[in-house]
Amino acid sequence: MALRTDRKKLAKVLKNDGLFAEAITHSDSTDLDLKEARIYVGTGGHIKLDLVGGNTITLKNVPSGTFIDYLRVARIWSRGTTASDIIAIY
Repeated sequence: MALRTDRKKLAKVLKNDGLFAEAITHSDSTDLDLKEARIYVGTGGHIKLDLVGGNTITLKNVPSGTFIDYLRVARIWSRGTTASDIIAIY
């Protein structure tokens, strides 16, 4: 699911107020619709991700039901990610 253009603009203005969300499809080549997303992990596991600053890291053994709101995420990789039911919150 992708955010409509009007929602992308509003989410940028409101700076992560949690008004919009989208289910994440893991991709090794495509960034999230909006950078600086907060992440919710529905089903735990490892998450390989790119940060807005350019680093690529893997968070290991992230428990189910975890909110990752202290990292600003640009991409969630398919390869290296075993967690699922991941939601981006803007």
